[in-house]
Amino acid sequence: MEHALLEHYAMSSESTRAESLFDRTASPREKKRVQRIEDIIEAAAMLFVRDGYAQFSARRVASELGISLSNLQHYCGTTENLLLSMIRAKIEVFVTRFYDIANETSLTPEQRFLKVIDEDMAATLDPWIASFSFQTWALAEHDKAVNEHLKHIYGEFCRILANLIREVNPQLTSSKADVYATLIASQIEGLLFYNKQIAADQQHWDETLETMRTMWVNMIRVGH
Repeated sequence: MEHALLEHYAMSSESTRAESLFDRTASPREKKRVQRIEDIIEAAAMLFVRDGYAQFSARRVASELGISLSNLQHYCGTTENLLLSMIRAKIEVFVTRFYDIANETSLTPEQRFLKVIDEDMAATLDPWIASFSFQTWALAEHDKAVNEHLKHIYGEFCRILANLIREVNPQLTSSKADVYATLIASQIEGLLFYNKQIAADQQHWDETLETMRTMWVNMIRVGH
């Protein structure tokens, strides 16, 4: 029961609607509990980025917030549980947003595809998001649960892309759409690395992004 509130961060269209209902019906005590969890998640993410995954612990998060470890554990459980909840809060929100875009029926398939990749590429320009991503990837090399969770998140993103790609070009096989989706997703992550780590091509960043968009759309239209 205590840890069920952490599902507040399993972002989905359904949970967003549930949050709206929660805001209207929850008691002050329940709202206070959710706010406490949000505060813990934010402090955890800040420490994770500032000090690195190797220095991260629930004890340090509790110290940062000025609360006891037992108090933090009352809301968030173990360090592992806190890590997974933090990753859900900071990364899955993007997948949920992309899922919603993919279902915007007022847009053409190509418009939806471009809107998804435009928003994903825009995130590569945020240094905090880049740092959080790097720390998460490094942690996944040593933590099986985090590794599996990242596989799920990135797998969902690739599935969204693949479905959109097949809508843009219905002649593509599922296998080819999957390949294109993986290629595009990996290239976007590569942009994140180059922009954050070595500030590559900053003078021509807009042109770089537009060139990639054009290449991807042409690749999908042609289908080979």
